[in-house]
Amino acid sequence: MGDTASLDSSNAHIVARDLIARGRALRGQGEMIAFSLPGIRIDASFLTPGYADLCRRAVVNDPAYADGQQQSLAVSIFDHETRPDVPRAMWAETDFGIAPLATGLAPGGIEGAFDVDNYLWQFFDPATGEGVEAQKRPGAFPPWVASFPLRNFAHWGYQRLGWRLIHAGTLAVDGRGIMLIGAGGSGKSGTSLAGVMGGLESVGDDYVAMQLTEAGVRAYPVIKLMKQDAKGLARTGIDAAKFGLGEPNWQNKYEFDFEVLERGRRARQIDLQAILLPRIAHQARSTFTRAPARAAMIGLAPSNLQQLPGGWREGLGFTAEIARRLPAYYLDLSTDPSEIADAIATFIAEPRS
Repeated sequence: MGDTASLDSSNAHIVARDLIARGRALRGQGEMIAFSLPGIRIDASFLTPGYADLCRRAVVNDPAYADGQQQSLAVSIFDHETRPDVPRAMWAETDFGIAPLATGLAPGGIEGAFDVDNYLWQFFDPATGEGVEAQKRPGAFPPWVASFPLRNFAHWGYQRLGWRLIHAGTLAVDGRGIMLIGAGGSGKSGTSLAGVMGGLESVGDDYVAMQLTEAGVRAYPVIKLMKQDAKGLARTGIDAAKFGLGEPNWQNKYEFDFEVLERGRRARQIDLQAILLPRIAHQARSTFTRAPARAAMIGLAPSNLQQLPGGWREGLGFTAEIARRLPAYYLDLSTDPSEIADAIATFIAEPRS
């Protein structure tokens, strides 16, 4: 084990800035991939085995977004077994807390996150667009990271733009569509998959990037993967083996690029017309009823308050603005995926003020 660097609520910004500089010095020594995303480009340097492959599998990388106006991020990812020469950041106080870390980072304007179970550090400097991820050893990260391995850096990058990552499903017809929000088990992912199998477009059913425009709210893809368990696949007539969806993940869900299903395509962007809050109702036909904006705000809250580090106040304002701009509806679901897709397509086509 190499040297250590102690950080606490008074000096975290100093240690973080030093680790970012160490990451900068490592660039070019490992595999380099430039991920071209809507609005941002992440130039990632990998010095830990297997992580580049996770990113290729999950993260959108579309040259069509390289419009000359993307903001650039430079992120170095390494582990201390591969690079024992880099001092390990060690939390010096008795108990770790998000608030003490934020206090320690604030004087330097640094964003940061720490996974206690895996001793995984991530730091990002919004002023320069530079970030670093330091893993204890190869593969020492939470299981959900494989679904979106650059999530926090994308979050911090979009925060610089005034955009946000939002946890939502999406469906559209010709670039005009809806977002689906709700807690686990509400039917969000199943409804997204039903729509895709019915030929609708999507920018994803997990995290999507959102921008407030003069005309409204626009959603963009950031990850390629959808998630669904075996029962959900069966309901929509999908054979996991036929489409080569691999093995279930840690949640016993399949993760796959929905474009392999050869039905609905990935939209480059969606201009959102409404928020749908699905409810499993076992009806003969799906129905839509108006929902209060407060219900939409509650549905959007986990994106802002529970899953993404930093920028909570700005995120709350952003999600409140989404709820203000877009009408919300409860979607009481039928049991027929084809009917659900048709109902949503009809709903999207209807004029809405």
